[in-house]
Amino acid sequence: MASVIVRVTPTSARAPLSRLITLPLGLDLWEVHPDHAVLQAGEAQVSRLEEMGYGVEQLQLSESYLADFATESAATGYHSAESLEQDLRRLADDNPEIAELHEIGRSVEGRPVLALRIGERRGSSRKVAFLGCHHAREWISVEVPFLLAEDLLAHASENPVREWLQQGEVWVAPMVNPDGHEFTRTPGNRLWRKNRRRNRDGTTGVDLNRNYGYMWGTLDVDTSSHTPADETYVGPRAFSEPESRAVRDLVARQLFGGVLTYHSYSQLILYPWGYTDDPILDETDRREMRDLAYDMEQLIGNVHGQAYTAQPSSALYPTAGDTTDWTYGEYDAPSFTVELRPGSAMAGGFILPASQIQPCWEENRPAAHAFISHVLKKPER
Repeated sequence: MASVIVRVTPTSARAPLSRLITLPLGLDLWEVHPDHAVLQAGEAQVSRLEEMGYGVEQLQLSESYLADFATESAATGYHSAESLEQDLRRLADDNPEIAELHEIGRSVEGRPVLALRIGERRGSSRKVAFLGCHHAREWISVEVPFLLAEDLLAHASENPVREWLQQGEVWVAPMVNPDGHEFTRTPGNRLWRKNRRRNRDGTTGVDLNRNYGYMWGTLDVDTSSHTPADETYVGPRAFSEPESRAVRDLVARQLFGGVLTYHSYSQLILYPWGYTDDPILDETDRREMRDLAYDMEQLIGNVHGQAYTAQPSSALYPTAGDTTDWTYGEYDAPSFTVELRPGSAMAGGFILPASQIQPCWEENRPAAHAFISHVLKKPER
């Protein structure tokens, strides 16, 4: 059955947007705005939404969307799992005094999950982590952290980078989901989101960014689903997946003072909580993350004029078991999710033209630097 990309609007009080999330409809939500949502759905789901009283406007058939955006030229400039490994090894080999490549785990299909450690002092207590590509289709989320690692090494002899690498360590894991990413490089599968776990009911995939242990499984909604076929399937248990366990074990060993994870799309800077609308109880922590998010928002906007919005994760939609709730909830580490370019599905959505890799990186560079500086210079508790 053909899938379509649609704009859904509420037409009456009995069909509010909030019901799209709280009802188990198996929707693939792409954007949630105050007055509408954009999502990918099958024909039966569209009919169900209309029967429930929603206005449903077809924006594009998924097939034609892929024809418009997922062109051969659009893939040029993006890494595969293999080319990323080659480039990370090159960075480590070219900078042996300050860079080490670590295999932190293996994927379901046996691919290495890699993290590059950058810093002069091994075993420093001051450490910050950047993660990318929990979701397979979010290719730009690989490139920004990779370019950050490359940039830090290129400027390792210059301040402020030199000071950071003398003070502590920066860890960069650009591709948490190598199997899913490789699957998106095969014909017709560009919009695949999950990993490649074979589920007991014959479906495939777990959403790695719903598989972390803090408040795992406490929601059962479209954005954190217990149905294996759904895009946001949380998995059979917390840390059921080797990819999320790789991140878990890395964080447990290194005890990072801050974690930033890249996703796409929507141009947002998100901070805990995702599982609840309630704000962070600790006033100092709440103010720290809110203020840093707003600082990053301004720094990004100052480069190319792109507007990113800082907000709690739950203001986008509820999620349970995501990375940043876990790293803050379990380790008290300031934690952020940056949703990268573009701002809308019709600007490319998950399929960002390769020509935008460099400007996307350029605008995120000062925000990443601000985060590194904040974490590595923060007084120890």
